[in-house]
Amino acid sequence: MTRSALLSRLTSVLSLILVGAAHAQQTPAALPAATAARPAGLFPAAAAPGETAWIFGLNGVAPEGKLSVGGQAAEYRLDRASGWLAFQVPQAAAGGPQTLTLRGAPQNLRLNVLKVPSGTEALIYVRADAARTVQTEYTRRLQALADTCAKSCPPEVQAVLKSLSTQQPPALTPLSAPIRGQGVTPGLVAPRTTLSPTVAVRAPLVTLNTLKASNLAQLLNPAARPPAAPTDSICSALAGTVPTAGLPLGQVLTLLDLIFAGDLQTDPTRVGWPDQVGEPPYARTPPASVLARLLNLKSRNGKGVTIHVLDTASAAEDPFTYSGQYYNVTFTDRPRHGQAIGQIAQAVAPGAAVQYQQVCDKDGTCSTLKTVQALCAVAAEARRGGRHVVNLSVGGPNPTRGLELALREVAALGVPTVASYGNRDDCAGLVAGDRCNHYPADWTRAFDFGPAVNLASRSLRPTMLLSVAGWDIAGQQLATYNRGVGNPGVLTEPPSVQAPGEFWLGAYPYFGTSFAAPVVSGVLANWLSCQPGVPLLPLVTTSGQAPIAASLVNACP
Repeated sequence: MTRSALLSRLTSVLSLILVGAAHAQQTPAALPAATAARPAGLFPAAAAPGETAWIFGLNGVAPEGKLSVGGQAAEYRLDRASGWLAFQVPQAAAGGPQTLTLRGAPQNLRLNVLKVPSGTEALIYVRADAARTVQTEYTRRLQALADTCAKSCPPEVQAVLKSLSTQQPPALTPLSAPIRGQGVTPGLVAPRTTLSPTVAVRAPLVTLNTLKASNLAQLLNPAARPPAAPTDSICSALAGTVPTAGLPLGQVLTLLDLIFAGDLQTDPTRVGWPDQVGEPPYARTPPASVLARLLNLKSRNGKGVTIHVLDTASAAEDPFTYSGQYYNVTFTDRPRHGQAIGQIAQAVAPGAAVQYQQVCDKDGTCSTLKTVQALCAVAAEARRGGRHVVNLSVGGPNPTRGLELALREVAALGVPTVASYGNRDDCAGLVAGDRCNHYPADWTRAFDFGPAVNLASRSLRPTMLLSVAGWDIAGQQLATYNRGVGNPGVLTEPPSVQAPGEFWLGAYPYFGTSFAAPVVSGVLANWLSCQPGVPLLPLVTTSGQAPIAASLVNACP
């Protein structure tokens, strides 16, 4: 493609910014019509507190005034160079997708507020057949877009493009290969491909938008061999990181999405963190004894099932420690977050094998790349056979793409995932109108499958992604440490199921939704050892009633 043709194409790409379609996978033929429509939108699609964002395409709105990001107020002003309305994301803004409210603006504006540690870089997933294109066209496209943007974009956007265009193309390595730490193997280049470089828009990395009907037979028959993953899956992609030192992460993510639409997708390199309130109930009582009393746990099977704990634990050690207070018990340096989760799961399903994958560091931050890689390893193992359950007692407010796609990968292979719902401290400091997000838990209803079941006048469907809230073992009701409890006016997705979330392991109390999740992982392992498919686990909210029926807990002899 000639330089003039490339510039022409990138002019069309820039128009995607102007119509707010940063994440849309549009065909070139659709661009002129979209450009003509020019609906209002946001740039960038994601931004951290303190970063600048813009609204464009609005008419009849005052050149300055106030708006709200969730429940947090911010001032906006007109950027004369672009005609966009600029505002700074409030420092107290809640993480994840937040509604942007401004009189005269459409009601569907959503900004993904990035709540990530300082220094978080951009992670990219590149289609294997597009790797050569990304590496050969990286600098050229950024420079071309900078040239096109020089007269029509805010100065801050121009500065980001100029800085990015001076970088070398990111090194890429297969996503399924082991990677040390958060970076990629230096000097590893993309495999050769017979395709010539092109800027044509391709399909997204994964086409599994829902569980396909063709997969339901495998889901309902645990003896059936799982289907092979599609060749364009997230697990066949290559990964790399883009340094963002001194640059707004949200703009970097959005610009890379734009110039390589369909060839790559982006995420922050950090996905979240592990989840972590009279006299403590059942002090120093083994988890199996507590569950036998509260859930009538009897069978304790799980034979032939593997529970994959993606957390702070490795095969050799668990470096994570935590200090706090449980009821009136103060403790310091409580060890082994991930290992405690594995022990609780095995208390429910002692016949199950537990495999640990360390995706979180001792400081409590979790790697997006390591988590996606671990899920791809689970998918590879599931394709070889066996029955599997994934436990993710980690999470954060931002809906990372790679995590969702990898979860869909394992779900399509008949592997359910259990995710912690998130704790009350996730919502600390939020005000009415803020949305308190926690992913992957908040995707649970997007993983529903199969026919609906009418239960207690509610129509419910089983899900391959269960969001587990903590059930107070003393009060026998929704625990006060759950996300959204005691935060009036703060918006949250409901959980899909409750489970006891307070246990003593040795001399240490462990409590929170992190430790409710492995109870459900163990229940699923018990079920899968003798039953087909995935059971329907409804949300039981009746005070004093066990949150999971004994018929589900003791599904196997």
